[in-house]
Amino acid sequence: MKYKAVLFDLDDTLLKTAVIKWAHHKAVAKQFYNIDLTDEALAKHWGMPFEPMIAILYQEADTPENMLKANVSLEDQFLKEVQEDGLAIVNALLDAGVEVGVITSTLGSRARNDLMRLGFPVDQFFLLQGADDEPVHKPDPKVFEKALKLLSEKRITRQEVLYIGDALMDYYASRDAGIGFIGVTTGFVAQEQFEREGAHACSSLAEIVCALQA
Repeated sequence: MKYKAVLFDLDDTLLKTAVIKWAHHKAVAKQFYNIDLTDEALAKHWGMPFEPMIAILYQEADTPENMLKANVSLEDQFLKEVQEDGLAIVNALLDAGVEVGVITSTLGSRARNDLMRLGFPVDQFFLLQGADDEPVHKPDPKVFEKALKLLSEKRITRQEVLYIGDALMDYYASRDAGIGFIGVTTGFVAQEQFEREGAHACSSLAEIVCALQA
């Protein structure tokens, strides 16, 4: 395989997220702040780093700490699920000796908890980077600096690194960092939209891995 390291986005790439978490945010906004949160508002701000996003969605109706507590208090009612083939593909890559990591806009502790709860071998990842772990976020290509530094120590160049994500900002960050990218249409971006921007895209994670192994 061309790539020696594969980085994944988390939400709506490895995990089913938007449908579940939009319902979660709507419930928190209504129950705690009497806000009727719309799909339009969620779509506009979806993919932002978590804490700034909830400040906007909940209209800064409370302190950041209390808004986070409100969100966490309902979390067990709205748990993320594994994307089809997600766990099998990660395990297959690791078994093949490929370095695997995750770079996400979700808080790092939450990402780790979700992945561990769903059976992902997080201890075998070379990196799990959340929004609170680095000062920069997608689409800034500097979001990959830590990953590329760790991989360079393993003698893996950026030309041997692939990022898989469901959003255009995933593509922009990858492109500008000089690493490979394949989009997956399990989020809100259609294959045609990826292709118009110059990115290759597949309909599922399984399709991506088959293409890589061809």
